[in-house]
Amino acid sequence: MSVRQQQVLDALAKVRSPRGVALTEADVLSAITVNDDKVFFSVNVDAAEARAWESVRAQAEAAVRAIPGVKAAMIALTAERKPGSPAAPPPHRHGPGVQPVSSHRPPQSPASPMAKQSEIPGVAAVIAVASGKGGVGKSTTALNLALGLRDLGLRVRLLDADIYGPSVPRLTGLREKPQLNDERKMIPLQ
Repeated sequence: MSVRQQQVLDALAKVRSPRGVALTEADVLSAITVNDDKVFFSVNVDAAEARAWESVRAQAEAAVRAIPGVKAAMIALTAERKPGSPAAPPPHRHGPGVQPVSSHRPPQSPASPMAKQSEIPGVAAVIAVASGKGGVGKSTTALNLALGLRDLGLRVRLLDADIYGPSVPRLTGLREKPQLNDERKMIPLQ
């Protein structure tokens, strides 16, 4: 018997958020994907609450793994700082004369190499997930990132450029081959 999404939701309803609310009612779950009895989703929380949610993520993963027939469960905890909220404090103090590195880039000047790159019409940002090693979860990370951004209301497209294995189609359950339009460009699968 294959695992159904409702079984996953039923298991997650028994897991409580740090505030005591059922995980299914806490408005933090991304789209749950069940493919070949493997379950994937993310728990999206405010960065200020991420530490409190890690144990909840672990409980959710254990609850999903306990469902009969589940072969694997990948539950990612994604934390985002809300616009206008203060940045998280640095994890440790710096010694005298040592300045922390800012994660914010300075404004680009027109002469910078980044400003000279050609833009893709209709695309505001491109995020690449890469690694020099195989089997570390790049496709799963990319999919969870795309789902999280989509849940924030952004338009998202995901390109799997892995020439050795179609991981994203497997994760999403897509089976058909992409078609070409009249300009011989691939029509994205949905």
